[in-house]
Amino acid sequence: MKLIFLDIDGVMNHRNYMVRSRLHMMQEFCPVAVRNLREVVKRTGANIVLSSTWRKGLSIKEIKKLFSWYDLDKYVIGKTPVLDWEIRGKEIQLFMDEFKLQPIESFIILDDDDDMGKLLPHLIHCKSYSGFVSDERREQAILLLGEVPIERK
Repeated sequence: MKLIFLDIDGVMNHRNYMVRSRLHMMQEFCPVAVRNLREVVKRTGANIVLSSTWRKGLSIKEIKKLFSWYDLDKYVIGKTPVLDWEIRGKEIQLFMDEFKLQPIESFIILDDDDDMGKLLPHLIHCKSYSGFVSDERREQAILLLGEVPIERK
C-alpha cells in the first residue's frame, strides 16, 4: 500500500489562499493543491493518512466528511496518533509501525514543517505561503510513491 501523510495548513491551504469555507467550518482547501493531490492519488493509487493538527478531536468519519467536499474522502484511511511533545515524524512512524491492513510499499509526507526526524527523505516540503501547488512537487510526490502502470490496450 502507498500512503500520503497529509498536513493541511501550509499544504492544502496556504498564506496566498486563506479563504474561509462556506462548505465546512474551517479554511477552504486551495483548488490547485486539491487538483495536485487528486493527480498524485490517481497516478499512484496512494491513500491518505491525515497527519495535520486538524486530526485532533476529529473522528475518521468527520475527516472523511471534510474531505468529501473535495471528492477525496474515498482515499482517506486514517489519521496519525497524537504524541504530545513529540515531532510529527515520530507520530507518522508510530502509525506505520501499528499499520496492519497491508504492507507499506512506499510513502510520502506532504508538510510545510520539516520535523520528520529519520523520515525526512520522504518529505515533500511545501512552502507555507504557497502550499502544494507546484508541478515540480506534484511530480516529485509521484516519483517517490511510484506511478501505477497504465494498462495498454
